Amino acid sequence: MSDAAEVILQVETRSVLGKRVKQLRREGLVPGNVYGRGRESTSIQTSDTEVRRVFSAVDRNAVVPISIDGASDTIPVVLREVQRHPVSRRILHLDFYEVDLERRIHSEARLVLVGSSEAEAQGGTVVQSLEHLMLEALPTEMPSIIEVNVSGLDDFGQSVLVRDLTLPDGVESLTDEAVAVATVLAPRVAEEDEVEEEELVEGEEGEVEEEEGEVEE
Repeated sequence: MSDAAEVILQVETRSVLGKRVKQLRREGLVPGNVYGRGRESTSIQTSDTEVRRVFSAVDRNAVVPISIDGASDTIPVVLREVQRHPVSRRILHLDFYEVDLERRIHSEARLVLVGSSEAEAQGGTVVQSLEHLMLEALPTEMPSIIEVNVSGLDDFGQSVLVRDLTLPDGVESLTDEAVAVATVLAPRVAEEDEVEEEELVEGEEGEVEEEEGEVEE
């Protein structure tokens, strides 16, 4: 990914508010807001093309300089929320948060499993139970992805917990350290399934024979 300092998001002040923003979307524009500590929320708009240009070049949690109405003085922001259409996944609205580069912030990072375990080689399945981790860090040090190494899972039922994760320097987890991130599940034993099925069939046959005997009486 490119350095966020190389990419400036160009936006304009937005006067169209409420339900009328649907017309902006028809014109290929994305409405949004910029807010932060000690500043009033500013309604903005930018093109869908501009959004894709910038966020294809930086990480999800990167600090991005934003220029409003072509101003030379940019505002450091992070992308706080993205609203998408439930079917087309088109971006409907963006919220940007102005950050103080010297003040720590909270944000979520996506957890990605890496590696393979001995338990998997024995037929086990690694199941991820936690998808995101809440973190605290300076804005410029906030990661977007945390890798979860599962290669140490040697036994069925073994888990990687939040406390086992390796975080970058200066980054602190706010999630309970005892929460499981991924667990190895044991394979189902085929023989046990077959035995249960045979017992079920035998039980049904016995019930039929008993009912037939009652009819003969």
